[in-house]
Amino acid sequence: MKANAKTDFISADDSATTETKRELAKAKTRRALLKSALQLYRVEGACGMSMNKVAKGAGIAQPSFYNHFASLEALQQELGAQLKENYLSPMRMAWIDMLKDYPRLTKAQFNERCQHCLNMIFDAAFQNIALFQRLLEDRLRFAPSIKEQDLLNEYLLTSDSKNPAQENNSLLDKGLGNLMTEIQEEWTAIFIKGLSLSGCSFERSEVNLCVDIAAAQVHELIVGCHQQRYSRQQAISMLSTNFDALFSQFFTTEWQEMSG
Repeated sequence: MKANAKTDFISADDSATTETKRELAKAKTRRALLKSALQLYRVEGACGMSMNKVAKGAGIAQPSFYNHFASLEALQQELGAQLKENYLSPMRMAWIDMLKDYPRLTKAQFNERCQHCLNMIFDAAFQNIALFQRLLEDRLRFAPSIKEQDLLNEYLLTSDSKNPAQENNSLLDKGLGNLMTEIQEEWTAIFIKGLSLSGCSFERSEVNLCVDIAAAQVHELIVGCHQQRYSRQQAISMLSTNFDALFSQFFTTEWQEMSG
């Protein structure tokens, strides 16, 4: 009995070790698939993404892909979420605090804080400028218009599909092609929170307009810096001046009421 107990104990221990090794190997392969997808997207964009190419880049056979992700779309969603969080997390609170404090900042204080925030955006973009440019290209290619979204919603309401959620994903999901649009929606949420904490009253449409203007300027000047048409400091100084004028519009009414 003792021998059997000892044998059982060793078997259980070996089993646990084997399971740990299997989990580590699976996690490593999962990371390899995410890395392969990112590299493929950077080179070929959303149109070039395929399960076979991603699996090949990770060094596994295509059928093994399903051991790690339910679909190519699921992989892209996870990769997109990681990229979005890695990009936004270092700067989210800095932008919220700057907008919250805007009414009390001097010109010099605003310029210092705004340029600090803009430098974080430029740093993030230039860490992988090829990926940044690809995301900009695919945003224009894949972002649905409001009319297209309305038509799709109408179709889904009248469709006889037994799984409208799955059909919706297949029709709308462009993988990483929509990531820049999602990031811009996050920027809208950041601006709304900062303005709300400042006590400023605003319409969401005004925030949407502000974010669209700010994003267009930032994206264009990042590309211009990459092309060496001007220096990074020139771009950031100009953006800081423009943003001061852009943000001040939210507080003009409050200032007029206070002075009156």
